[in-house]
Amino acid sequence: MKHLYSLRRRVSSAARIALAVAAGSLAAHSLVGAQEPKAEEPKALTECWRGWGYLLDGVHGGYKSQEMLLVTIGSPVWEIGRPVELFLLDRATGLLSEMPSITIAPENPRIYYRGRLNYVDSTATIDGTKDRIVIGLSHIEPAKPGVPAKERYNRWACGFPEE
Repeated sequence: MKHLYSLRRRVSSAARIALAVAAGSLAAHSLVGAQEPKAEEPKALTECWRGWGYLLDGVHGGYKSQEMLLVTIGSPVWEIGRPVELFLLDRATGLLSEMPSITIAPENPRIYYRGRLNYVDSTATIDGTKDRIVIGLSHIEPAKPGVPAKERYNRWACGFPEE
């Protein structure tokens, strides 16, 4: 009996040591784990102005193009003479075209509000050419946090591929 009691005591001590080592290992692992995940930086939410444009002859004012699908990246300020970069959208895919961007300077931007800024149209000069452009663009406002479907829509509307 005495031998059985001594064996039980040794097993009990060994079990306590094993539990203490396991608990210490678990605590160390949780501390390391707590340091590993870094807070992700918030992603920039997609915002743009999307719409149409027609090239105008700089001398006669006549139309020189068919309707072009245009988009900005981000949200420019629509003021007379303030440069705005426009990108052409590919009609087949809806994505940004490989054509170079054009920089315009609005001549007479008309801004419309329906509770918030949501539409602008204007004629504008085009940097590096005598031609002009007439545009009409709707504001694609950023998605509210926690609305991934709106962010996916915005990516598409602004000409970006799905992630």
